[in-house]
Amino acid sequence: MERLSPGISRFAAIGLVLLLALGLVFYALVPLVNAYVERADQVSMQTRSLATMRNLLAHRGEVEEELKRLETLNNEGEIFFRGAKPAIASARLRELVSDMVKASGGELVSSQEYETESLNTASAIGLRLQFNGDTGNLADFLFRLENARPLIFVEELSVTSTQRHARDRSRSRIPVARARRAGLSVSVNLFGYMVAEDT
Repeated sequence: MERLSPGISRFAAIGLVLLLALGLVFYALVPLVNAYVERADQVSMQTRSLATMRNLLAHRGEVEEELKRLETLNNEGEIFFRGAKPAIASARLRELVSDMVKASGGELVSSQEYETESLNTASAIGLRLQFNGDTGNLADFLFRLENARPLIFVEELSVTSTQRHARDRSRSRIPVARARRAGLSVSVNLFGYMVAEDT
């Protein structure tokens, strides 16, 4: 049986030591580092939570006043839609938004209900709306939405230009002023929240 030369034996010993060192790194140090990083993240989150709680406590009076104000607004119908059934609140939302489109100078094309995620304490009512207009009509409509009471939220907004169709109509001898009237096609998903009326 042949014996390994001293050089090869040293090489094998060094290799074995390196393997042991790598094993120590992967099976011992890496989990320790991961645990340290995770613990540091937890400490950071708890520190931020503590800072938030201290800030709330420092401004407790202001927070309580704001909560009372929001409760008053809700009682006056400034936040939620009200209705005995979702269909009633949905009809109110449809009427309110349709009036906004007309008031902004847009042309309502269609509106239909759609389901959206509700809160624990309030049901969501959604409305998918499509109307035509120009940039001024869209800006005015969005301004009215922002200031609407009860509150109305925009979930999705899609705007496409109908300028090409306008030019085609103008070539077919329709007056240019009429062709320019509808430069945008707007599709928007809106939603609000409703609470049942007190009986």
